[in-house]
Amino acid sequence: MRRFRIAAAEIEHETNVFSPIKTDVAALYRCGLKFGDDIQSERGTNTPMGGFLAAAERLIVDLIPLVSVWSTPSGIVTAEAVHAAVDPLLAGLRREQPDAVALSLHGAMVSEIDRDTDGWILAQVREAVGWDIPVVCSLDLHANISQRMVEEADILVGFDTYPHIDMAARGEEVIELLLRMLRGEFNPAMALVKPPMLPTSQRMMTNQPPMSIVMERAHRIEAEPGVINVSVSCGFPPADVEEAGVSIVVTCDGDITRATNYAEELADLMWAHRDGFLGGVESFEVAAGMIHALPRQPSKPLLVVDIADSIWSGSAGDSVELVRFLLSLEITGAAVAPVVDPGAVLAGLGAGIGTEIELLLGAKFDQLHGEPLPCRATVLHIGDGHYVNTGPMKTGVAVDTGATVVFGIGDPQVRVVTTTWPDAPIDPAIFTTNGIPLETTRVLGLKGKGHFRAGFDAVVSQTILVEGPGITGSELSRLPLRFTPRPIWPLDDVDWPI
Repeated sequence: MRRFRIAAAEIEHETNVFSPIKTDVAALYRCGLKFGDDIQSERGTNTPMGGFLAAAERLIVDLIPLVSVWSTPSGIVTAEAVHAAVDPLLAGLRREQPDAVALSLHGAMVSEIDRDTDGWILAQVREAVGWDIPVVCSLDLHANISQRMVEEADILVGFDTYPHIDMAARGEEVIELLLRMLRGEFNPAMALVKPPMLPTSQRMMTNQPPMSIVMERAHRIEAEPGVINVSVSCGFPPADVEEAGVSIVVTCDGDITRATNYAEELADLMWAHRDGFLGGVESFEVAAGMIHALPRQPSKPLLVVDIADSIWSGSAGDSVELVRFLLSLEITGAAVAPVVDPGAVLAGLGAGIGTEIELLLGAKFDQLHGEPLPCRATVLHIGDGHYVNTGPMKTGVAVDTGATVVFGIGDPQVRVVTTTWPDAPIDPAIFTTNGIPLETTRVLGLKGKGHFRAGFDAVVSQTILVEGPGITGSELSRLPLRFTPRPIWPLDDVDWPI
């Protein structure tokens, strides 16, 4: 039996166009831009590329890894950064002339080259390999899927979970589908339906309603004979693109009518449960009451999450609203992670452990996330910012937040994990590797939206979401959207289906 050669690439960025921090070439390299054999280091990780590598070994396929980068969400991607990742991919495809192409894109990248950059990348790949070569692409559950993406790919495979704990599984599925196509087992017909919905993600977890209801039905449809794949994408509002919002993609074997009917059914189901995406955020006053009600030594800490400064939704991560809030409560055993402030880190490194210094902490990247915090801070811990995710999301992936200083602020002290670079705190290691044991901590403050639940749900007693100033919260009316299609729910009154 012939041994097939499959080229593979992962180029992912979730773009928040309201962030003033552009994503440049340096950002890609800082996040681990790799080429060729260096990509083998991702073997065993819970990532799409990890899934590509695992499936190729299991199915006896020659995988040709060309490019791999997952860049921390931030502002618009520069043209130079896009070319730094895409040009080597295209050159590799022309050089290697593979039998098929496995891609992992996010689906919400916006760049100086094209607002639908993922569609642009797929078009460039298609031009490089032609129409006789199968191209299957995995996408994030928060992709803004365009018609161009559907037209340029043979199959789009979306993540099924939020938090995204199935990245490697979906990567394996991509290789499995390509192998079946190469053997001539089916002829994909892919349909896209987009109900006019723009939900935010704080109530989007796939293990609870409303998403669990939709995903249950999607999986039942996917198990039907002749159905190749069913993907439900909830979109990413801060990308502010024409294709923003919910997308349902169904692929059937040679039957576009059947694929369309299933996609329309799921779109109707999403629409019927749309109100379930609203809410889920409490006031700081409610959070204060819960904190004051804590016992002196709880068995597990209470978790307070500011969703408006979510790094993996594209914020700078430098808000100090959680720190300011916890200081006002004058409680013991509180810790916050992270506050991104490279200047404060340098000051702490220069001062040394045990030294008290004057700081103007946080809120320096933009004017969107509140005011800096003037304070006297004691340097409690200095670290290199390196740890490895051991939880269920991005398992085995190394994290580098740069030089990191833990400051103790106030009396009683709030411990603040202050980093050089932003990265989402999805793993308790953000605390434990920086000298903050969870078992003696009463309150954890975190920046996030939903991904943190994969690593933290099991180690905290309760979670409460709050919303300070910022560009990643639940209040979409804060964002000056320019390109998002209107009318769209929940910003407008919409009569759908028409």
